[in-house]
Amino acid sequence: MYSNAIWIMLEKSINIIGLLYVNSLMAKYIGPDNFGKINISTSLFLFVQTLSWFGGQSIIFKRMSENARSGIALAMQTQNLRRIFFLLSSGAILLYLYLFTDPVVFIFGVANCIATYYIVMDFFSIYNNTQLKSKINTITNVIGLMLALLIRFGISWFQLPLYYLTLPIVIIPFVPYVMRLIYFKHTAEIKQSSKGTGTYSRYMLYTGSALILSTLATDIYTQISSIFLAKVLSYSALGIYSVALTLGNAWSFIVLALITSFFSKIYSEKDQIAVDKLLMKINRMAILLSLFALGGFALFGEFFIRLLYGESYMEAVKIIPVIIIGTMFSSLGTICYRYIIKESGYNYLAKKMVLCCLLTVPLSWVMINTFGINGAAYCFLLVEILSCTLLNYFFRNKTIAKMHLNIFKLRELN
Repeated sequence: MYSNAIWIMLEKSINIIGLLYVNSLMAKYIGPDNFGKINISTSLFLFVQTLSWFGGQSIIFKRMSENARSGIALAMQTQNLRRIFFLLSSGAILLYLYLFTDPVVFIFGVANCIATYYIVMDFFSIYNNTQLKSKINTITNVIGLMLALLIRFGISWFQLPLYYLTLPIVIIPFVPYVMRLIYFKHTAEIKQSSKGTGTYSRYMLYTGSALILSTLATDIYTQISSIFLAKVLSYSALGIYSVALTLGNAWSFIVLALITSFFSKIYSEKDQIAVDKLLMKINRMAILLSLFALGGFALFGEFFIRLLYGESYMEAVKIIPVIIIGTMFSSLGTICYRYIIKESGYNYLAKKMVLCCLLTVPLSWVMINTFGINGAAYCFLLVEILSCTLLNYFFRNKTIAKMHLNIFKLRELN
């Protein structure tokens, strides 16, 4: 389990370090305004990714953890369903960008559309994680990332036109997808299922209908501030906020890697005491790592932002600590989310996330209009606290509240 987590962390650390460096070159080169335009198209296509998966990532992850062959059959038989959702949602977003935004946003929207297709089709990375083969994801992602980084570096170094930056956006998911597809076909045991595509599709639609509301609501409450910043303030404000989010979230890959590996064990564990111990351990790790991140930024944050991004982005310094704390609650909330899925609490998640979304939209609008970029950061923090704690505490016999209380227990669980 820990070996698999280390491979996931290695992959993510290379991604983070590489993207931070090259994105900082790009951000310096194109300025906050154009950097914001690139990020608004990325934000919009996160909704396409969510709609296309239709809650399928968590469902497939759980099924593959419990029974690999059954999970593979479910993933393969529902690919066309994801293609249909992708075509409908991406078509609507591209039409909106063409009619209501400028050419820069539209061109990057097309690039993100192509990239999103390969992300949606790539269930192989889920399979590798559940089967503790995350080193395959690491190797393939690093190859794709290094190729994209070289292209981005060349574009920034030679100061080529802005539109050339669409190429690495597509390469980052495309290259790993092709390599993982080839590896999957040569190594996985693929057995023809007696069930038809319609049976699997109906199951995905039924089970995913509850999760899609929660995941879509999650996207809305995490991305709505980016959209409002571009509309209420400027693309430049969004560019600065995007840098703050990138740096404030950068450390969380360690927690997410641990969560992925821990839950491959938690989903298959039958002993509740053993599950509780694993949950207590991963929650404590998330809190400890966030404190290290906060301390590190307090010591070196301002220096690195000035060095990497320049004076145009220094406004990000004052909001990054807020985002780091918000990211801690987001990581703890991810643990709650995965555990509620283990307990088949799909309907609860749907209701909770819709409520969270309904709270976030007006709160984000008011806080950004009142406090600008600072308002976006504090809205992020407040919503993540509510989502992690109060809005989870009504789930089945106060299960999540008890899980959080266990974090502070000094004695080992029996």
